Amino acid sequence: MDETRIISSLMEQQDKLDFTMLVNGSNYHVESFSVVHSQTPMTKPAMRGGVYFSNLKELKIKAKFLGTALSPILSKTMLGPSTDFEKIKFLTNIEFDGAKKQLVILANLINYVQRGNDLELNLIVVGTELSD
Repeated sequence: MDETRIISSLMEQQDKLDFTMLVNGSNYHVESFSVVHSQTPMTKPAMRGGVYFSNLKELKIKAKFLGTALSPILSKTMLGPSTDFEKIKFLTNIEFDGAKKQLVILANLINYVQRGNDLELNLIVVGTELSD
């Protein structure tokens, strides 16, 4: 499947879609979700910290959640405490080629911010999977 077309469809439809995040075997409802293309401060693609590969442009996700139950789980999924990123999955149903399909977005957590009773996650997309 052409990932460029999948990403294009996602960006066109993202305001109408409902997302669920799957991490550590549990599902969490995503309160708000946005995905954007972003330039990186690099002049050529490279390995960052010897851990993950970064292009000149990255696809970034900002996801917001109500409550703080995710906070203890998230520290185990991002770079810092360990050198392994856990892939976080976002699930949604999307219209693609005239049919409803399930889209799985695989992402790595860069950081998160807790504001009162809300969490805001910043992630980099590392892959997509589309199925019937």
